[in-house]
Amino acid sequence: MLDNMRSDAYNEIKYRIIHFDYIPGQKISEKLISQELSLGRTPVREAIIRIEREGLIEVIPQSGTYITKIDMADAKNARFVRNCIEPKIMVDAAVNISSDDIAKIQKNLDQQHQTASRSEPDNFFDLDQDFHHAFYSVVGKDTVWNWLQINNTQLNRFRRLRLKESELDWDTLTNQHEAIFRAVKSKDIDDLSFLVTQHLHLMLLEKQKVVDAYPDYFED
Repeated sequence: MLDNMRSDAYNEIKYRIIHFDYIPGQKISEKLISQELSLGRTPVREAIIRIEREGLIEVIPQSGTYITKIDMADAKNARFVRNCIEPKIMVDAAVNISSDDIAKIQKNLDQQHQTASRSEPDNFFDLDQDFHHAFYSVVGKDTVWNWLQINNTQLNRFRRLRLKESELDWDTLTNQHEAIFRAVKSKDIDDLSFLVTQHLHLMLLEKQKVVDAYPDYFED
């Protein structure tokens, strides 16, 4: 029971940070979070300690506990790691993908288009995550995906913030996802590596617009 409460506290607090329910620089309180989540102080305290280790929370003595600002250097390093890993994951998935996998990913893409048309950034981001995770699952690399989520937190914050910037078109993301999926289904290995790299490079192309729109959310 306590383990479930710890897990729930960790997942919910981290989700709220990545989705900007708690904004960078905001002071947070263990007591208030416990009340918001209807969880005891102990699992919340342990979750905060765990999330602090991942760089999303900072405890300043004699001051308080704060949500950290986004570290772009860390985000770019995480993108580099993804770029080293993900093209191979996609190529392996093209060889191993089943009809059930194809149907599941197609449903995800359909939902992406629906949430984009309704301007639902939280749902869109979660579907984006599920889309990429699906290919890791196809090749039995869920452990690698889970490791990336621990080390990709600053990148994920940037990606979620990108959806708040009105000048950036969500269709760019869905169109790139569609192109990657078509290449996987047709086993077009040459195009696939290029498409995945192009997709992960998008963060670098859009970085300045996001930083300019939300300068207070980033470390100096």
